Formats: sequence, structure tokens, C-alpha cells
Amino acid sequence: MTSPTPTQRRIYVFCDGGIGNRINALVSGIAIAEHFQLDMTVYWPANSWCGAAFADIFENAFDVRTDALDTLAGKFTDAKMMLHDAMGAQFLQVPFESAYDYQSMEDFAQRGLPADKDIFFYPAIIAPWIPEPLVHAALRSLRFSEEIRRAVQTFISTTLVQPFHGLHLRRTDLRVGLSDAEVLALVQRHPNEVFFVCSDDPQAEALACAHPHVHARAKAHHVEKKEDNADWISPSKDQEGRVSYGNIERSRDAMIEGTIDLLILAHSQIVGFSGSTFQRMARLLGEAAPVVHIERPTALPYFSFTEMTQQIERQLIEPGMLLQVCQTMMQNGEAGQALDLMRMGFERMSDAQRPDIAHSLGVMLLNQNQPRQASLYFIAVLQLQSLRHSSWLHLAYAKTLLGEHDQAKQALQQAMTCRPPALTPSDEMLEKALADRYQMPVPTTGTP
Repeated sequence: MTSPTPTQRRIYVFCDGGIGNRINALVSGIAIAEHFQLDMTVYWPANSWCGAAFADIFENAFDVRTDALDTLAGKFTDAKMMLHDAMGAQFLQVPFESAYDYQSMEDFAQRGLPADKDIFFYPAIIAPWIPEPLVHAALRSLRFSEEIRRAVQTFISTTLVQPFHGLHLRRTDLRVGLSDAEVLALVQRHPNEVFFVCSDDPQAEALACAHPHVHARAKAHHVEKKEDNADWISPSKDQEGRVSYGNIERSRDAMIEGTIDLLILAHSQIVGFSGSTFQRMARLLGEAAPVVHIERPTALPYFSFTEMTQQIERQLIEPGMLLQVCQTMMQNGEAGQALDLMRMGFERMSDAQRPDIAHSLGVMLLNQNQPRQASLYFIAVLQLQSLRHSSWLHLAYAKTLLGEHDQAKQALQQAMTCRPPALTPSDEMLEKALADRYQMPVPTTGTP
């Protein structure tokens, strides 16, 4: 794409929420501004979500303003709006236009980039249409404060020293990450590895650090509740009047502490995928802009049942990945949890995704000597895909194990009618054993 002509148009990047959300908005805005040669203004209000000012976190010499969302109402009616959700549009008194409604930078240039308007950009995540190299370049351009960088360097060089694994445990308004019991099981299983744990809950850090190879950074300031007598997820109104299920107050000092933890976590081999923006930003910073050069250890073959449950409930995981995770859990001796996750995946996924999950679950159940349960999942597959040879074949095997031989032979006959030209080695072996058992000829077509 030809470089755009320099322009005096400006992109106003509104950064709100916690530190992960704010850096998401900031680097997305930088990437767009750099690519399209736009002037940039950053809005960074201090509020209960983040009490730290921009200058408390960064040394970049941007044009930074502190206006809150509600004070900007009616001031950008002539701008091109790019917003995270309709609530932002309501506060700004403009029609809602999504920040994510493009396929690429070229698509945005053709459909979204105005010829004569400024842009008001208020995302909460990095827009997926912004290329990764531009995001990485934007991350590398960030200059964290000297206080923050020095704290990161000191802790890694004096406390962690060697390559380490990272555990992020969100415990207040959004309970994600490994449970305390999962942390205990993980660190006990790997006594020779070094772990760094960071959490918005001091108790979660203290429990993990009961083991000598697990470290947390001592902090003088933590996330607090706005209302002491209410729960962390009680409805709460912020300074702009937005109501959400988050009874939290992040002070200036607590945000600085959290940013230091974020950058330390970025240098680790992070265990699990919690789905939090904090953890995702740590991964990105570690890939693109580490403060310290330190190797990462080999990833641990560990998956959190808690995290996987959350991903299935939010429909954030594909069947292939779920199967891979559950097979690893089976190998780790966690068969019960693996089967529970597969059952949950079967219930939550679409009809198009269910056959693969149900078939794999049926095979797992057969391997766990549960042919009755296995047969039910093979039947579920065949109700959606009636010509699936392997499921008929495994249903015949399940019925054989149950002693229901007439049904086993019927299933085997059905398998023969939809036999593909080639079989996997395991299906070929199973078919031969069943054909011999029931004295049924195998078709001459297919694998010789």
C-alpha cells in the first residue's frame, strides 16, 4: 500500500479501564497514527479503574489530556467514531460505530478512514485488523518510567535470577487464572522450576509463596474495594456514572505496583490462558518489548481446569484445541477433569462442532472402560452425521463390550455401508477385529 500523504488530521485515543485495556487502546492508536501519518492526542483519565496518571506510567512525550468520558459529550459529533461498545456512544452522544468492524488496514483506509475528519478511537482490546508487526512496533515505542523499569530489572536480577514461569491470578472483580488448589498442584509437581506469581489478592500470592521456588514481589499498595461492606462484584458506579459489576478502586500507587508486576510477568513462560487483558498484554510485551533479556524455560504441559471451564463457557476455544488440552490432561493422570471438560464442550458447542467432540469423548470413555457412556456419545455423533464410519465402528465395539451383540452387528453393518476408501491404522485394526468376531466379510474397497 502506498504511504498516505501527510495530513493535519488527528486521532484522539481514549484509554480507559485497567492497565491492560489502556495499553491495548494506546498501542492500537499509535499503530494507526504512525501508519496513516496522523497527529495523535491521548486521553488518559484518572478514575477508580486506574488512579495513575499517564506520566506515572510512561515517559513518552505525547499530547496527553485527562478529560473523562462524560465531559466529552457532544464534542466529537463531527469526528469519525471508533468505539468498543454502545455505552461509549451513549456517553459521547454519537451514533455507535465499532472499532473492530474492519478486515485490514487497507479495508479501514477504503471504508473507514475519513478524508476530512478527525478520528475518536476508544477500544478496549487491540483491533484484530491491525497487523502484528505494527502492534509490536508500537509496544517497542513505549517508554515506561524509570521507577518501573528499575523495579523490574532489580527483581528479576536479584530474586528470580534464572528463567522462570509466570502465574497470573485475578481474584477480585474477575475471577480468572488458576485456582489456589491448581497452583499448589502445579508447583508441587515441578519443584525444580522457578515461579513468579502476581495477583490482585495478597492472600493468593502468600499461599503460592509458601513454597521456596515460588516468588511474589512485596507490594505496599493493593486494589481496594470502594464499598467495604459489598462484594468485589457488586454493582458500582464510577466517576463517569457508568454502572458495572466491579466494586474496585485502583489507586495511583496500586497501578504502579500492578504495572511492575505486568512487566515482570512479561519475561516469564506464562502458565495457562486466563483470558484476562492483563495476561494477554504481558505475553505481547514479552514478545515485542522485554525490559530485561532473559531466556524463557520450556513450557510446562499443564492446563488449568478452571481456566478451560471459563473458555468453554465463553465459547473461546475450538474443538481441536479442547481435544489437545484434554489429551494432555489424560496423560497427566487427570482423566476425570479431562472427561468433564469434553462433556462441557459437547454441551456448549454448536451442532457443527459437536460431532468431533462427541466422537473423541466416546473414544476416551472407551479407554476408561465406560462403554455405556461411550455408546451414548457415538449415537449423538451419528444423529448429526449418519455416514461417519469411525463412529459406527466404535459404537459396534462399545456394544460388544456391553454384550449387546445384535446391536453391535447392526452397527458394524452400518459401518460397512459407509466405509471410506482409506482407514486410519487404528480404525483398520478395530474393523478387522470386529469383522472376525462377527464373521462378517470386509469390503474389498478401501485400504488393502
